Amino acid sequence: MSELFFLLIESMKEEAACYRRLALLARDQKELLIAGNVDALPENIRLQEKQVFALTPIIGRREDLLIKLAKISGLKKMNLEEAAKIVSADVSENFKSTLSHLIVSAKELASVHELSGKLLDNAVAYNNFTMKAIRRGGKKKSFSNAVAPEDKKPSFVNRVV
Repeated sequence: MSELFFLLIESMKEEAACYRRLALLARDQKELLIAGNVDALPENIRLQEKQVFALTPIIGRREDLLIKLAKISGLKKMNLEEAAKIVSADVSENFKSTLSHLIVSAKELASVHELSGKLLDNAVAYNNFTMKAIRRGGKKKSFSNAVAPEDKKPSFVNRVV
């Protein structure tokens, strides 16, 4: 069983490393978006996709190891938290430390992606605003970010009774 835990630890280390590389690439993407360097975005996205594709077999290997550990322990399923409860004392510290690093790496990636998502939403909103201004040909009120007349919906204020 210890051998399975050692393999699981190595798998978690690989997974955490992929998450850290993805977080770095996502930070780079954020900087590219802020700088307006859209020409470099495709290469960054390609590198991110490469990391995601590398994660698939790593996560699969982790899941296979957890299934084997569950069978040995007489359980139907097992997750990393449950595995941490049954790990032997000689491997426990290494396992829990690696699990902690994996969790931190995953949370860091999620945080960076959330910020990048907000930046992308802002970029899309700015693009839509610019497109409306161009379509209207500079007419009065074409540079207002307010709701266009066709987008107005009835509300308490403008309701006709």
